[in-house]
Amino acid sequence: MKILLISGSFPPMKCGVGDYTKFLANALGERGDVSVAVLTDEKARLNPPSAYFQVFPVAKGWKFSDMAPILETIRHFRPDIVHIQFPTQGYGRKKLPWLLSIFLAAMKIPTIQTWHEYYPLGGFMNIPNAIVGGGLIVVRPNYLEKMPSWFRWLNRKKHFRYIPNASPLPSVSVNEEERSAIRSNYAGQSKALVAYFGFAYPEKNIEALFELCDPHRHQLVLVCDLNASDKYHSVILQKIRVEPWVKSVTVTGFLPADEVARILAVADVVVLPFRDGGGSWNTSLLGAISQGTFVLTTSTEERGYHPSQNIYFAQPGNIDEMKNALEKYIGNRPINNSQDYLKGWNFVSNEHVDFYKSIIAKSTQH
Repeated sequence: MKILLISGSFPPMKCGVGDYTKFLANALGERGDVSVAVLTDEKARLNPPSAYFQVFPVAKGWKFSDMAPILETIRHFRPDIVHIQFPTQGYGRKKLPWLLSIFLAAMKIPTIQTWHEYYPLGGFMNIPNAIVGGGLIVVRPNYLEKMPSWFRWLNRKKHFRYIPNASPLPSVSVNEEERSAIRSNYAGQSKALVAYFGFAYPEKNIEALFELCDPHRHQLVLVCDLNASDKYHSVILQKIRVEPWVKSVTVTGFLPADEVARILAVADVVVLPFRDGGGSWNTSLLGAISQGTFVLTTSTEERGYHPSQNIYFAQPGNIDEMKNALEKYIGNRPINNSQDYLKGWNFVSNEHVDFYKSIIAKSTQH
């Protein structure tokens, strides 16, 4: 089976869906029984070659002038199925990506979409994606129930599959010597290590950390990239550079996954104060849970402390609730916390291949 993934972003471009696409491509390719390629933006051309998949960085900003090279690449690769990711940072507000499913349907190529956000993902631009048939994968639970009835009707030709995300980080075990060394490097021994992990976007609400934490008792470790030329990043950097935070925040920049995992495993708490709430679809949340460290995050559906995952869900924006949870559970590390939230990439790739086969089979029946 030849699988072509399409994503507006792909590493080294900074985008959570782009990272997801790379993990998926790698997991699919590792199986050995499928051929995988990724069609993406030219900004991803610096991505190191992989033994498990090809990269076609042919889009130059996802303008309509990119249609010819995109279709030519598809014809040349001759995929058995095309799988498009929505939304991505790389697409921006361009209309072309949201029309690709229509062109692929006209070409009689079996197509699957993955929607990484709830409705109204893409707004009216997503209507062409809704009306075509094929497959639809969602990474968030209760997706159909959250759709308005008219939009569910537009998607009536679709075959649905819920496939949860997997952690982007390995689950690591850290001995006492390593733990002491990492703490000394990032926080010293006298302060609690409070970590944040993920991309730095406004919806991540990183600035809330400065309201939640006490610079005299907590050392913030921001495991992310911050660039002064970015408007949101500059707000965070300004907070870091003045008292009382000037010596109480460490920004790691980009780090390999194994090193990120070790920092999170040593942390006293990982705080992910998402502005609109998070859940099992957030890969940064899954990466933190996989280390067994106490995680403080926000949710519009869950509430309170869940001992089986060692996680506290607060109401988005409720700083007092988050402060109380931080004080009560910081440093908590159950001996046997559950991994029910977590699915590995082998599971994810197997689910995808099973769905691909079913969509291809259905397409041959028409």
